[in-house]
Amino acid sequence: MDQSIEMVNLDEVELLSALSITTFRNTFEHGEYTDEDFNSYFNEAYAVNQLLQELKDDNSFTYFYKEKNEIVGYFKLNINEAQTEAKGDDYLEIQRIYFLPQAQGGGRGKQVIEFATAKAHELSKSKIWLGVWEHNAQAFNFYKKQGLTVTGEHQFHTGNVVDTDLIMEKDI
Repeated sequence: MDQSIEMVNLDEVELLSALSITTFRNTFEHGEYTDEDFNSYFNEAYAVNQLLQELKDDNSFTYFYKEKNEIVGYFKLNINEAQTEAKGDDYLEIQRIYFLPQAQGGGRGKQVIEFATAKAHELSKSKIWLGVWEHNAQAFNFYKKQGLTVTGEHQFHTGNVVDTDLIMEKDI
């Protein structure tokens, strides 16, 4: 399979915004969220100006996952103060891993975890962590197979809905 992982460029921010909205909605559309909840979250998290700020942040790294030169997913890594929780200097956070439905499975997520681990080593980090929705058993089991363990939890707001994310981490 002809695949690549490429850092998102500033001039690709609108593509990133559209992909973020599409993949988030695909992942969570069967939950208890209304269109108002989704739109509120999208306007906050995936607005072009918000994503531009993230792309310009030296402590965040956003990548497209491509197959045959087509973007099929993306992920975001954070260090230092860009992390969504103050985990400290030893940590690299995997904040988002999202793929289009037709590109889920097939070892792509494992490649992202391996890429994140390599990036963490490159940046002299000794741990990786992420938050996973407590009701996403498929993702939870996948991360568990990758050696991550639950160390806590935090709240995740989608509009008026407050969910619990399990915090999972791994020494690398």
